[in-house]
Amino acid sequence: MSACRSTASCSTACARGRATSSTAMASTAMPARMRARGPDMLRTIAAAALTLYMGGACALTLHVSAAMTAAPADAAIAASANTPAASGASVAANAPVPSLHGDLGLRTALRVLATPRAKIAAAAGGQDLDRIDIDLGPGTYRIDAPLHVAFDPSWRGVPVTISGAGEQATRLSGALPLTHVHPVDADAAQRLPAQARGHVIAASLPENGVTDPGTFTRHGFGIARTVAPATLYYRDEPVPIAHWPDAGYATIDTLPDGEKGLRFVVRDAPFDALANALKRTHDLHAFGFWARDWADTTLEVDAIDPASKTVTLKAPAPMLGLKAGQRVAFENALELLDAPGEWYVDTQAKTLYFWPPAPLKDGDAEVSVAAGLFVLDNAPNVTIRNLAIDGVRGNAIQINGASNIVVDHASIRNAGGVAVWSTASDAHFRFMHVANTGEGGFVLFAGNRKALTPGNVSVEDSEIHDYALRTRTYRPAIALSGVGDRIERNHLYDGPHAAIIFAGNDHVIAGNEIDHVARDADDTGAIYTGRDWTSRGTVIENNFMHDIGSAAHPVATMGIYLDDQAGGTTIRRNVFSKVNQAVFIGGGRDNLIEDNLFVNCTPAIHIDSRGLTWQRALATSPTGPLQQGLALVNFTQPPYSTHYPSLATVLTDAPGAPKGNVVRRNAVIGGTDSAIDAKAQAYVEIGPTFGPDAIRFAKPMTDDARSTLDDLRLARGAPALQQGFDASTFVRPAP
Repeated sequence: MSACRSTASCSTACARGRATSSTAMASTAMPARMRARGPDMLRTIAAAALTLYMGGACALTLHVSAAMTAAPADAAIAASANTPAASGASVAANAPVPSLHGDLGLRTALRVLATPRAKIAAAAGGQDLDRIDIDLGPGTYRIDAPLHVAFDPSWRGVPVTISGAGEQATRLSGALPLTHVHPVDADAAQRLPAQARGHVIAASLPENGVTDPGTFTRHGFGIARTVAPATLYYRDEPVPIAHWPDAGYATIDTLPDGEKGLRFVVRDAPFDALANALKRTHDLHAFGFWARDWADTTLEVDAIDPASKTVTLKAPAPMLGLKAGQRVAFENALELLDAPGEWYVDTQAKTLYFWPPAPLKDGDAEVSVAAGLFVLDNAPNVTIRNLAIDGVRGNAIQINGASNIVVDHASIRNAGGVAVWSTASDAHFRFMHVANTGEGGFVLFAGNRKALTPGNVSVEDSEIHDYALRTRTYRPAIALSGVGDRIERNHLYDGPHAAIIFAGNDHVIAGNEIDHVARDADDTGAIYTGRDWTSRGTVIENNFMHDIGSAAHPVATMGIYLDDQAGGTTIRRNVFSKVNQAVFIGGGRDNLIEDNLFVNCTPAIHIDSRGLTWQRALATSPTGPLQQGLALVNFTQPPYSTHYPSLATVLTDAPGAPKGNVVRRNAVIGGTDSAIDAKAQAYVEIGPTFGPDAIRFAKPMTDDARSTLDDLRLARGAPALQQGFDASTFVRPAP
């Protein structure tokens, strides 16, 4: 059904026919019942500059401006406009209806959704409304608290679009600019390193509108995400907190109280400065991969003893304890602010200190204030597009429940949490640019695992990078859990740990480029899953993975990592270049690895038998996570028994054995072919492997120098293609 649009209020609409914006035609285009209302209605239509159609439906367009959003009247209604729908609350029946004329503030526009539909329809001329478009004009919208998209029940089923004028034109920021700065006082100057004196500036947070600098909370591996404290951004990039060492990490020397204690010794640290910082503010924090290089935690320091070079952490100890030789660093002390582009905040004095890389100009420096930007509580049929979001302490967009959600052509940067957290089904995130997030890019839960009902959620055609700045491990660019969801045609790069962590069933991960991840951790992969026999049916195909892992951990970083007996995954037609261990099967079964191109990977494929050896107890224990997971989904009954027939016999057919793995028609150039341990070999079906004699590239060069897709494109006459090698579309010969 076609609809009419109003620039302020909506009076009529239509089902079929041609639109007209002519006031002269308005009276003949109106239904008879509206013409009968006389000249007053006609004057309203003329004033609103309506686009009219023939028929009976109507789209209400609300025009929003940055100026009106900054007005005190818009801020004053924030509490009533942003009532979470989950609470069941909506605007009271006797509350005034927001004015629908002229430019509105964003909070005022959202209040329309929490107002009964009949009241808005009456204010819009008495016509029923079949959609709402909230159009944000160009400008920067300063938002100091999350905006709840909360529907009155009468709006259920009505599509709502929130759109800007483009990612470069419409910006929603949860940050405030630093406009009042001054030289540091004498006391602070004495605390600064000598090279920083005369360069560092100070800013009172309250003078700049930041009344609450936030509260530090322990964060890291195994800890639920929390809202970060205030963060400083300089020219749209996060500023590193003052830290030591200036580059890399120190290492734990000894542990006076053993691996379960709180004390450790570090050599060559600036102990006098650290002790003074702790004495003055109690804001000193320590970051570390305390016991494993795949588990980081940042926590408070309780004591410093310069004489013995001993640091005492605040209890409790890190989850996995401490271990000598592990990497650590210290941060958040004025005494450590020793280089341009660093900052520190004294939370007690509410004073920020910053060494700007260049003389500050208006708008250069901003401080995050809002905990988030959008919260959708069971609000279906919402589209957000053509805008930028930045400068929040927590999650930029949080979607709790509902369905039919679209976010596209949106930029999300500089978030202390994640860009998008969603439990919605039928939700699609497209053409997005996500960067500089603290706790991951996307966290998505969609689909019913017990019934194997698809969630139909996708992340497509997006660029996601620098997505784990606060917690460094298990905070991927995309975390996906559920059934029947898709990650397609994205570019994921520059991450310390995994790019994709998935769990659940029947996902598709295809057409993505993933590079320069797993750079700061080990025992991880660019794409990771693990420790669940019931997570099956995922297809990982036609991806390009290159430059994965780090030189420091070459034997413990992977391309695709199916950890701890994960199985039932298809890995086909992917391209791997310069990946330490390209495909790593950690004891799982029923995996298909075919038609992949491996260039300079060592090894190309690893398969082990851990379920028969050191991880046998994990496979055989009725109280362990593998068998407990089976019980949760009734694996011997439909739909699991029919969808995954081999899973139904997993407890009676050599549990823990890597049965059913098939490796065939893969091409290996450079590096090494495979590493399949002796006990696993009996269970693995190995087909043909194509080597240098069967693979010819279009571009002449030495194989050890090949890296880019242009280097890896196959020549039309490559013998492997004649012998059935079904190569990735990334490297197939040009037509």
